[in-house]
Amino acid sequence: MRYALLTLGLLAAIGVAVGVILFATTSDESLVLELDVGECFDVDLGVDDTEIGTVTTIGCDEPHEAEVVAAGELDPDGVTERPVDDALFALVDARCAAALADRPALVERFGILPVAADERSWDSFDGRYVCVAIPYGGGTTTGSALAGDA
Repeated sequence: MRYALLTLGLLAAIGVAVGVILFATTSDESLVLELDVGECFDVDLGVDDTEIGTVTTIGCDEPHEAEVVAAGELDPDGVTERPVDDALFALVDARCAAALADRPALVERFGILPVAADERSWDSFDGRYVCVAIPYGGGTTTGSALAGDA
């Protein structure tokens, strides 16, 4: 059984700045860090609203709560130590902002949630991060956040 804990820095996309833990179990579902740009999904918070389980992707043409809009690796060579949370999320925020700089309509409509591996998952994910678009105010959206804005 494979378990991975990942940390999310929750932005103003849902009105508060909160840390959320991503918890994965074995199943046909994927960890958010395993998703590719353009994959849509719902965010299912755990009982205490601090854990998110694995996600099942949803076609972006169906109502969904989130979409991966950018991704990258902070440690592709496996030699960089994981920064402390504040520094890590500042770095991922900057990478997300740079990746979406030419998409002003997307940034106006969606909050961007940076997702990065925790200490135990850092090496196995090569420091991978994803930038997740969530509609301001929560709720669902239909269609890709990436469409019509490039």
